[in-house]
Amino acid sequence: MPRRVLLHAAAAVFLAATAVPAAPSYSHVTFVSTDGVTLRGHLWARGKTAVVFSHMLGTDQSIWFDLAGRLAAQGYTVLTFDFRGVGGSSGRFVIRRVSRDTLGAVRFIRERRPSKIVLIGASMGGTSSLVAAGETPVDGVVVIASGMVFQGLDARPYLPRLRMPKLFIVGTRDAPFNESAKTMHARTPHPKQLLEIPTAVHGTYMFRTKHKAAIYRGIIEFLTQVSRRT
Repeated sequence: MPRRVLLHAAAAVFLAATAVPAAPSYSHVTFVSTDGVTLRGHLWARGKTAVVFSHMLGTDQSIWFDLAGRLAAQGYTVLTFDFRGVGGSSGRFVIRRVSRDTLGAVRFIRERRPSKIVLIGASMGGTSSLVAAGETPVDGVVVIASGMVFQGLDARPYLPRLRMPKLFIVGTRDAPFNESAKTMHARTPHPKQLLEIPTAVHGTYMFRTKHKAAIYRGIIEFLTQVSRRT
């Protein structure tokens, strides 16, 4: 059943109440997409569960740095990167090809031999993460305000076979992504969760609102569950 978030005082102080040690330093890394485009990212190398972040259109990997640092401080290995044609990454930005970038990031992180790999993506990055999860084995996917289809990037054929744990996060008034999240939640097999946030703000822009605490909490709880799965 969908889980609707009702913000209250406890949620508002979640981040302060769950303070973590200072984030470890990261390394600048370079790797290639599955079609040979050179991509640049940041790697926090810590624990056995690895998290790969894919960013939204109109942003870059820096949107993830706060959350990435928090997860690294909690013992996760974390990779952020810029899609092709964005930031320091080479190549021409073509949306229908960005799933090859996410796949390249998975291939790169797999070389570190993590026990689990979880993909987290927002909007375009979430669609890319779903496509990547359909093409290579991963242990979990978090999708924030993503469409099923976006300018040639199409996750629909993969949805019925995504049997890993999934968390869909979306603003209740963020049309049309609110309906897309519900549809993807309905079309994918269990285990799955739908976390609805009472806002019209889109994707990782929600991190700038009072809902940041609830979103972070949902992601951290999901990662804990995935890490403990046998």
